[in-house]
Amino acid sequence: MDTMLTFVTWLIEKVAMSGAGFFSWGAGYQPEVPEELLK
Repeated sequence: MDTMLTFVTWLIEKVAMSGAGFFSWGAGYQPEVPEELLK
């Protein structure tokens, strides 16, 4: 039971870290906007 709790906690932390890393990468990524969309 204790091992399962430790595994779940580790899994949540891993997902949170990868999610935060993906979010910061997405925020830093500036895609080129086609000029048609700017009109």
